[in-house]
Amino acid sequence: MGELLTGFQTILSGEYPRLLLSGLGLTLAVSACALVVSVVVGTALGAVRVLRVPVLGALGNAYVEVVRGIPLIVLLSVVYYGLPALGLTLEGFPAAVLALGLYSAAYTSEIVRGGLTSVPAGQTEAARSLGLSRAQALRFVVLPQAWRVALPALGNEFVSLILGSSLASAVTLQELFSQGRYITNATYRQFEVYAVLAVVYFFLTFTLTRGVRALERRLGRGQTLPDRRVV
Repeated sequence: MGELLTGFQTILSGEYPRLLLSGLGLTLAVSACALVVSVVVGTALGAVRVLRVPVLGALGNAYVEVVRGIPLIVLLSVVYYGLPALGLTLEGFPAAVLALGLYSAAYTSEIVRGGLTSVPAGQTEAARSLGLSRAQALRFVVLPQAWRVALPALGNEFVSLILGSSLASAVTLQELFSQGRYITNATYRQFEVYAVLAVVYFFLTFTLTRGVRALERRLGRGQTLPDRRVV
């Protein structure tokens, strides 16, 4: 036990806490930017697939099938190491954001598609009868309801996105896990370092999960129960 305490004191003193905080900040930045890419691309993919837009719907289905069949580490390598062969070179941060965002977008698309299909068709018909175009009905009537239904599943996907950011070290990004490996190599304290990383990642995902649940409860307050007929 004394050896463990000494190990924790070693990695939580000197320059090591600063390295961990620096890696944590980079992890949060990558995850937040990738989340924006995932939501925007995933929502667009889910919409064109549900609406069965010619060509775009088929391309969306193909994209989802292909990306879900590729490991994230492979997609990261393709974006960072493969794109330069096509004349496009990205630094570690934008490469990680692009790869993580596009990978997560395939799963977000499925979640959004499920949320859209759960909204009764009468909602769209009612919106169209009020003079809204098909795109306006989707944006102002259907999508808000779909997001409310899909929110719990989206929360799980966002947690997976944060955990997946630990693979960004494969594209030379000095995020949290990469800094942890550096400290491990410098101190030979594998258990203590990875225990601290586990606590940090748990705190991040736990906080995000609680935030999503609070948002879900807040959105649920605006819903009213269906009227009951009195016979």
